[in-house]
Amino acid sequence: MKLAFRFLRLGVFLIGLASLVVLSMDRGRAQPTSPPSPGAVDLKSVKYAGLVEAVKSQRGKVVVVDVWADFCLPCKENYPHLIEMQQKYGSQGLTCLSVSVDLPEGKPGALKFLQKVNSTLPNFWLDEPEEVWQNRWDVNGPPVLFVFDRQGRRAGKFYTDPTRPAFTHEDIENLVKKLLQAKL
Repeated sequence: MKLAFRFLRLGVFLIGLASLVVLSMDRGRAQPTSPPSPGAVDLKSVKYAGLVEAVKSQRGKVVVVDVWADFCLPCKENYPHLIEMQQKYGSQGLTCLSVSVDLPEGKPGALKFLQKVNSTLPNFWLDEPEEVWQNRWDVNGPPVLFVFDRQGRRAGKFYTDPTRPAFTHEDIENLVKKLLQAKL
């Protein structure tokens, strides 16, 4: 299984690399964007237990945890929806957390991506071996999104699996809206 995940990651990396090459051809014509203000985006290293505590500390709120990686092109394409959802529903009791599962050498790239999209959410880098989070979450890799209700119970798990239909941003947002309407 671990070997299969490494091949899957290599395939995703190669697809992402090819996409970057294509996108970089158009960059010469694009208008430059201003970088986010320094220090506004952070990527905090955390162990699994610390991540669990970060979610528990949000009890009373609906929590979305986006597990992603810099090498995961679908993760990065969908990430702006997480930020939009936080902006749209934050005042109603939603908290979105981002969790990078990149290997240590991928952490700088993850931070650079977060800065590019100006992700001022609580951003965590999970400082654990792959096996820890893969076994605990019963997944092979990102993207994975967890949704927790106001009592801190897991209300949804969205992940990519060839045997399941793909999830959409609307699937997650619909669950979030339903949970926000529920009282403690």
